[in-house]
Amino acid sequence: MHKLLKILLAGLVCLGSMATAFADESAGVLPCTLTAENGTPVWQLSDQNRSTKLDWSGGTLTVESTEPITGLYLIWDRPPESWTGTAGSQTLSGGEYGFLHEYLPLESPVTRAELTLPEGSRCCDVYAFGAGELPDWVQQWQPPLADADLLVLPTHADDEHLFFGGTMPCYAGELGKKVQVVYFTNHWAEPYRPHELLDGLWTVGIRNYPVMSSFVDQYADSLDYARTLYDEEEAVAWQVQQLRRFKPEVVVGHDVNGEYGHGVHMYNADTLMQALELSADPSYDPESAQKRGVWDVPKTYLHLWPENPIVMDWSQPLSAFGGKTAVEMARLGFAEHVSQQTFFKVEDYGPYDCRKFGLYRSLVGLDAQGGDFFENLAAGDYSDYLPPEPEPEPEPVSEPEPERTRTLPGWTLLAGMVGAVALAEGMILYGRRRKR
Repeated sequence: MHKLLKILLAGLVCLGSMATAFADESAGVLPCTLTAENGTPVWQLSDQNRSTKLDWSGGTLTVESTEPITGLYLIWDRPPESWTGTAGSQTLSGGEYGFLHEYLPLESPVTRAELTLPEGSRCCDVYAFGAGELPDWVQQWQPPLADADLLVLPTHADDEHLFFGGTMPCYAGELGKKVQVVYFTNHWAEPYRPHELLDGLWTVGIRNYPVMSSFVDQYADSLDYARTLYDEEEAVAWQVQQLRRFKPEVVVGHDVNGEYGHGVHMYNADTLMQALELSADPSYDPESAQKRGVWDVPKTYLHLWPENPIVMDWSQPLSAFGGKTAVEMARLGFAEHVSQQTFFKVEDYGPYDCRKFGLYRSLVGLDAQGGDFFENLAAGDYSDYLPPEPEPEPEPVSEPEPERTRTLPGWTLLAGMVGAVALAEGMILYGRRRKR
């Protein structure tokens, strides 16, 4: 029995070494002090809680740590204006693109950084990171695309997962196409929802920052009522501007019946359909035509459109996500919308099936095979597309987890295997003793 206990302890030590190595090779959140210019501690920015926030009154925020800082991660409550700072001899700048989740890598490690934040800006959290690989939850956003392969047009935060399903994990995460997401409404009245929006997009492989319109989120139970909530001329012009700005080869939009009957979903689809006929006309909105150029979208799909239907296969394992399928990733993306976990869910069946689309409009003919939004489009149609650089495949995960995880280094897996063998041998020895 004593021998068995020793073997069990040896196995636990091996497993413990795995955890230690894992922690050592990841960039953890560093303990640091945050102080205002007058020396007052700023606890609201260090509690790692997005619901507590601080309206900055001006001056310098000082970030200090006893350990070298290699990067700063700021979580804003509203899009920030441009700001500057210093970290040793380095000059810092941020806010250029209005990212709510803003990561700044430092050229060389420091133990002190001073950030001159805009007066009146509202910040939720500031994190400092040390050397090592960043955790998966740290979002390093790129600006919106200058030219998109695929433009996804959800109405609200969470629609992109519920009704467009595996579109983003498949085309952005797996195939590396340039996917831009543009939301018809915004959720600034519910400050937690823009954070959920970003967390969900990051989960499914989107890396270019989304666009959120100035249209306030409102509910309508019909298209006619939705038309009373928004200025239709303004809404159509906005849709045209997005088409001209991103010049997508493919657009994916909502069901004209609003999926479950949401009038603003209908309105988004309706104004998009109008915009598709106007975006190539230089006489319409000549200001945006001069600024962006005109654009005639080659292919447009609408969710559940009955004509020229296709059913996407979101059930294939994706190497970019450790073998999870596109629909599994869509569900993980939707899981980030914590406030919306009521009776909706991502369904690849039933009346709102996220796999079902129809080719509403095409300049390149009808689909013959189906199952690919880019059918009939040659690589030359989006010649500036570059495939992503290959990355090491992550270790497969047996069950989808709502929380993002990082794969273990190879030698720590070996340590775990040694521990497992030790445990197995111990159980065998113990079993033999009991039989004697």
